Amino acid sequence: MDIVNSPEMIEKILSSVRNVVILTDLKGDILYANPASEPILGYFHDELLGKELSCIFSPEDLTYLYPNLLYLAQRDESFEGEIMLLRKDGVRFFASVLFRSVTESGCGKTMGLFSIQDIDREKQLERAVSGIHYEDLIRVASGVAHELRNPLVGIGGFANRLYKSCKPGDEHDRYYGHIIANVMKIEELVKKIEFFASLPRPYFTEESIRELIEKAMQPFFHDMLKRNIKLTIDLEELVLFLDRDLIIRVFSILTGNALDAMVKGGSIKIQSETQNKQLKIFYVDTGSGIAPENMGYVFNPFFSTKADGVGIDLATAKLIMDSHGGHIGVSSTKEKGTTFMLTLPLERRRSIRMFKFEDKKDSK
Repeated sequence: MDIVNSPEMIEKILSSVRNVVILTDLKGDILYANPASEPILGYFHDELLGKELSCIFSPEDLTYLYPNLLYLAQRDESFEGEIMLLRKDGVRFFASVLFRSVTESGCGKTMGLFSIQDIDREKQLERAVSGIHYEDLIRVASGVAHELRNPLVGIGGFANRLYKSCKPGDEHDRYYGHIIANVMKIEELVKKIEFFASLPRPYFTEESIRELIEKAMQPFFHDMLKRNIKLTIDLEELVLFLDRDLIIRVFSILTGNALDAMVKGGSIKIQSETQNKQLKIFYVDTGSGIAPENMGYVFNPFFSTKADGVGIDLATAKLIMDSHGGHIGVSSTKEKGTTFMLTLPLERRRSIRMFKFEDKKDSK
């Protein structure tokens, strides 16, 4: 019992724990933070003392989730689950957390115990072990893009100067147009490779999935109408935490890919269903399909069945889905069409983010 009650021994134990351990009063003021708060949260442990626990919560969780956690602790109830938190520099990360009340023996003082496990860091370690070759490929892609950019600028500039020094003529115009068109094509490819190699960390906000998909489809409406391609969108009205720009990019990629495969018209159908706390989206086109022997490579960067393609787009779509804790898969029948299946996690523990538990209690 003397060991258990020894402050020095408790401090040594908490200092050796790799997860963040924070003690608060029942109003949320931080009384203690162990040293793991520095590598995970970016705060020195004594820097957190006196701050409100709310400083590590994202703004959208301050209305319901944060006060509900305090409410549960005050009632000697616990919460365990995955939520998004903020580091000191404002970067968001997913964490597995446990929040419960603890009562100090002897004086009967009750405190809140908040334990944080950094899930992002675990995933990075998993990728380092299981996907080292893929990471190497990303670094190579970044280097290639960097090496191409400067020569491209020179080629475009000198081609323009040569064109201006030549006498006007249809033949010169055709050559110049061909050079500039190909330079622009390579520049666009370089941009795609750079984006793939330095994919930004998602910035999650509440978004209507239907609205995002419709936004992604808008630039293609005119081309679809001209080519007699029918579009059907049949989606559930759901709001998820997503990165707006990244998810729009995914569906822009799928649409561009589908249009390339439907030179003689056809249809695109996008529909959804919810299953096992996940949203499943099916993106179905009636294009030329993918040969069976190529199915295992469609998400590999630089693989493409097109004579003038490099396959970076679908690899980017996969990275974006992975960054959202989701998944993208594909099935296809040659000359009949292709279906991409995307899954995204639904909001967990909806009630704890929808209303204040204390307000609901008072209204009874």
